[in-house]
Amino acid sequence: MLRKRDNTTATISNDNQQIDTLIGAHSVITGELSFEGAVRIDGRFEGNIHSSKGGTLIVSEGAKIFGEVDVPSLVLHGMIEGNVRASDSLKLGGTGRLNGDLEYSVMTLAEGSAINGRCSRITDKADDTNKATPKTSKAIAKNTPDLKEI
Repeated sequence: MLRKRDNTTATISNDNQQIDTLIGAHSVITGELSFEGAVRIDGRFEGNIHSSKGGTLIVSEGAKIFGEVDVPSLVLHGMIEGNVRASDSLKLGGTGRLNGDLEYSVMTLAEGSAINGRCSRITDKADDTNKATPKTSKAIAKNTPDLKEI
């Protein structure tokens, strides 16, 4: 017996993520995208993409984005031409390509993936307190002999 599905959202099997919005493989969209939840892009997007509140952007293999991306979580199997900020996590699949600078908190790279740009890790302010302060550096310098003495 066939039963009708109760939910209307698609699911990505790799990430167990429910998709709220799907941009199809034959779609070309130009503009700005701001979203909550999860968005999957299978086609081409030209413009900036922004999300907050735990948003996840999934860029499928064959998909292309031309613009800036600022999202909490990014799963990249396609290509992005532009700077990316993934404040929570970035998963870069084996076919994933990023041509631009990257800011990330946690990053997972698969063999074959590529990043062509600068990478910088987003650190918490708690991490900054663990760095050596000028007072600590001076104390270390006092206890370290000069090269002339050695």
